[in-house]
Amino acid sequence: MLVLPTAASAYNVVDLPESMTFSEAMGIFNADDITRVTVSDTAEEKYIELDRDGIRTFFETAMNMTVERRINATPFRGIAVNVYTESDVKSYYLNSGVQIGLYGNENYVCYKLNDEDTARLLYLDSDYKDAQEKANGEEIHRAVGNDFLKLPSAPWAKPFASEAAAKSLLPYEFTDKYSDNITREQFCVLLGNLIAVHENYVSIEDYMRDTGGAYLRNYFEDCTDADDAVNILFALGIVNGRDETHFDPGGMITREEAATLLCKVAERYIWIDTETYLSYSDADSVSPWARFYVTWANEYGIMTGITDTEFAPQNGYTVEQAVATVVRLYDLIQ
Repeated sequence: MLVLPTAASAYNVVDLPESMTFSEAMGIFNADDITRVTVSDTAEEKYIELDRDGIRTFFETAMNMTVERRINATPFRGIAVNVYTESDVKSYYLNSGVQIGLYGNENYVCYKLNDEDTARLLYLDSDYKDAQEKANGEEIHRAVGNDFLKLPSAPWAKPFASEAAAKSLLPYEFTDKYSDNITREQFCVLLGNLIAVHENYVSIEDYMRDTGGAYLRNYFEDCTDADDAVNILFALGIVNGRDETHFDPGGMITREEAATLLCKVAERYIWIDTETYLSYSDADSVSPWARFYVTWANEYGIMTGITDTEFAPQNGYTVEQAVATVVRLYDLIQ
């Protein structure tokens, strides 16, 4: 039985928080409001029901736990705890979290417990597997009433944002910054996502862990709070700091710097070369160290000029422009 509820939310559906309590994600704040709870395995068409004591134990254990926002691009699998009220039903997937809506095409916004808190609910997995009697009829609930993907206002940028979200390249927190100049840290996040997705990983951190890649989290003095993508791309030889000890994560990235980093990612997967030259009126303004990279990125349509005659190598680079170029590069190396 596939149920597709549209639920009232206990949170701001325009600007989703990075974290909330389990109760807020479920939209349930009292165990007495729960009319029924089933536990099912998404691979089977069977489920078990919890009695009132089981319902209270489950909810009171989980209600004040913190869940973190994530975009889930993988199919829901494993054990689902399906929580019914008089007007709604939501599911908590032990592997994926509370799925609250869509994020563009084929992706979902989920709120997930950390591993330690998840372990406190794994008894439900055991209860299901150990149950002698299971009811027939699949219990799966996926909320599709809200699509939380915010698109840019510029018509040309909308399809790139949609494609980036569908391919798990676009972080949710970038979707209200499309017209802002992208920072050095943010561009590293986009490139880290590209590498992870191309390598079939959920995150660049997972990719480094599974491939044995080593990186230092506090190499740069000004990156103690920066995303790990900065440290990882530095370890991979893709980015450099402003100097030996500073990266300037919040600093603006220039167009020629962006072209250079895009090419260095491309070099990991394809041979890059060019025998063309830049025909822009400001071609001489491109720094010598960036000229090859700008030329290659321009030749293959990854980055074009701001006009037909001007590349503007020292200009800033907006989030929506960066998203578009990352999508183009992803499609090229695929």
